[in-house]
Amino acid sequence: MKKILFALLLISFSSVVRAQEAPRLYTLPSPFERYTHFLVTGRIAGAVPMGSFSDSYIDKASFRNYSISLEWVLRNSPLSVGGEIGSSHFQKRLPRALYQSGNETVSAVQTRTLSQTPLQVFVNYHFLNKSSVVQPYAQVSAGISFADYSLYYGSLVQQQQKIPFAYGVGLGSRFLFKKDGSFGADVRVKYEGTSLKSGYLEKGTSTVNGSVGLFYRWW
Repeated sequence: MKKILFALLLISFSSVVRAQEAPRLYTLPSPFERYTHFLVTGRIAGAVPMGSFSDSYIDKASFRNYSISLEWVLRNSPLSVGGEIGSSHFQKRLPRALYQSGNETVSAVQTRTLSQTPLQVFVNYHFLNKSSVVQPYAQVSAGISFADYSLYYGSLVQQQQKIPFAYGVGLGSRFLFKKDGSFGADVRVKYEGTSLKSGYLEKGTSTVNGSVGLFYRWW
């Protein structure tokens, strides 16, 4: 009987030792922590004109704003870098009034528009690790914007197209649909400005936009 008990104890001890020596794969860090990975985000946004843009040209909010970004999330670093291309359109229609055009006075409905396609590079600073379900970040960006300034008097148009410097700063957060997952949601508030000077715009443009989007990440 003693021999049987001793054998059982020996088997139990051996099992415990083997269990302790076996690799605990479930304790490994997330692959998004261990490897550099990539992230693509699509956003829709609402934007509000600010400063001289609002005072002298268009003061109406726009909800015709979209963007897509591709991001490289660095390994062992709180930083990520990437590029973003977008589209925005602002418009305001004024009541019919009299306008001076050369030596003539014209009665017309004036429609003010500004369309932009910003192309910027950005750097994000992530406040929490890459396996967190909630991932807040701060962003700075710079680049150019393909701008179309069109001022309509009825069917007549005064149009100028320029490529000014563009920049921005923002705060946002990502929310994973599941821990260590590949899909999630993104929200961001961002101040954006350009050096565009055209017509009524003498001091560039500035806007504050809020966006929501979806992202996919892979490694």
